[in-house]
Amino acid sequence: MRRSILVCAHLDTRARQLIQATLPASAVQFTERDQPSATDQAAFADAAIIFRNLPLRYLPLCPRLKWMQLESVGFEYYNSLAVTPPGFVISNLKGMFEWPAAETALAGLLALGRGLPRLLAAQAEARWIELEVRPDTWLLRGQRALVLGAGSIGRRMRLLLEAFECEVQVFARQNPLATLHTPEELLAAVPHCDLLVCCLPKTPETIGLVGRALLEAMPAKGVFVNIGRGAVVDETALVDVLQRKRIRGAVIDVTAVEPLPPGHALWRCPNTVVTQHTGGGYNEELLDKARCFLKNYQRFSRGETVLNAVDLRQGY
Repeated sequence: MRRSILVCAHLDTRARQLIQATLPASAVQFTERDQPSATDQAAFADAAIIFRNLPLRYLPLCPRLKWMQLESVGFEYYNSLAVTPPGFVISNLKGMFEWPAAETALAGLLALGRGLPRLLAAQAEARWIELEVRPDTWLLRGQRALVLGAGSIGRRMRLLLEAFECEVQVFARQNPLATLHTPEELLAAVPHCDLLVCCLPKTPETIGLVGRALLEAMPAKGVFVNIGRGAVVDETALVDVLQRKRIRGAVIDVTAVEPLPPGHALWRCPNTVVTQHTGGGYNEELLDKARCFLKNYQRFSRGETVLNAVDLRQGY
């Protein structure tokens, strides 16, 4: 029997065992995520279903492919396809990372507000710096926030901030839940916000959206957070405003180049928390990826529309 399901996503033992226990062993083949061997290439040729962010250069090896389940929310790597071929669908993990990503952004804000970077550095040296830190602490409660993006992470971020009695505005070009829809409206609103939280995906419209003009428009006590995509931000301008202490600080989970090079200035910017793209991580992450794949597999096998099919033309 041909092995029509190819699983080469990054999974741990528990996630693999769940897939093995759920799907017919004769139909599933596991391969590594790295360069495919000759055997793996034969598996690609047979695969009707692939669970992985398959590099574009591999697609010609998969003439029978009907559905690819990504192991991420982002899918900008496939935008050059413009549209998927007839009978082929790509789905992502939309919504899976809303809680960990929003909690990461919240944790970074609370860490800055309560002086945790300075306190942890002093703890490592057994230095008591209470009187130095207390005057510089601030409350998240009551801040004026502007969330960029009305997707699942942006909506969760809004709810968490509102729990701290923040006044929250949302920017999104088309989503009716947003209060701001154009770059001009966004630029006019930024001087009046204390927190600018980016939850945007990478699309042609969002690349470079958070540029120098937007960052310079922030108030001196403003904090910038990026839990979306690194390409949305002009990092040169961000480093500049942080080094000049033009704004209060930043929480950066994603960067244009990852891993962030050791010599990059963001590592040493004042009042900056770099969370190293851990925003979507949690201890059940890989198991939940497998669960999402299996849930979608049941729909696909019944001839139903898979959940979270992506629209390459819109970029989300």
